[in-house]
Amino acid sequence: MSDALSRLRLPLLLGALLLLIGGSKLDSVRPLEGQIVALLIPVIAVFSGAAPFRDARSGLRNSVFALGAVVLVLAELGPYRVVFADTIAAPTLSTSLLLVGAMALAVRFEVAGAQRGLRSRLSAWFGLAIVFALYFPAHAASGDNLFGSVFAAFLIALFAGGGLGLCLGEFAVRRARARA
Repeated sequence: MSDALSRLRLPLLLGALLLLIGGSKLDSVRPLEGQIVALLIPVIAVFSGAAPFRDARSGLRNSVFALGAVVLVLAELGPYRVVFADTIAAPTLSTSLLLVGAMALAVRFEVAGAQRGLRSRLSAWFGLAIVFALYFPAHAASGDNLFGSVFAAFLIALFAGGGLGLCLGEFAVRRARARA
């Protein structure tokens, strides 16, 4: 993946959301847009986080991709239930614990990648998907206001999950470099 494209991922994601907001002036389209965006946010976050590891050695790459698959499946369960089953409920305790464990592994894999010279923000991207998965299913509004719920959940996930993941990842990487 080119370095220029990796720098543009977050602005492209935010720009796409702004375009959706601008396009959501038509009230009849808003529920469909909300459904699509709810299902796409975890996919974009997980693929953006795991993409830099394509060039890593096979053991680390496979571990990150497996973790990404687990996070993606768990992160899509909530939006799937909201969109297709119209069920608004918080994730189960076991799902929540698995997602928290996945965040810890994401930080660990980010450190492992940094020790091999790989620059990534794995914990920030996975943190975004994880917080979205934890927050959105319990706070979604059904019907016409789904888009507003998705956008609010995205902003919370961006700042809480992405921000916390960024801080944790940077702290862990710097601490590992200081030890080396």
